[in-house]
Amino acid sequence: MKNDKNDVLAGLRKEVLSEIKKRYSTVEQFCWENDLNKATLSNFINNKKDFRTSTLVQIAKALGKELKVSLR
Repeated sequence: MKNDKNDVLAGLRKEVLSEIKKRYSTVEQFCWENDLNKATLSNFINNKKDFRTSTLVQIAKALGKELKVSLR
């Protein structure tokens, strides 16, 4: 995962982190207030593990966003 040259989720990771920073003083606060596991979010943001689509849906919902996935 870390070595993927084409990290298709890199933009999403940046966007999620940016939205969290705009709305919360810390990532930890975001997790507490939205009942998300901090380690899971950290792994997603840092591209450390594979994750479930349902996790992305939870993150999007906590940010008041909708997740759309498509193949092109």
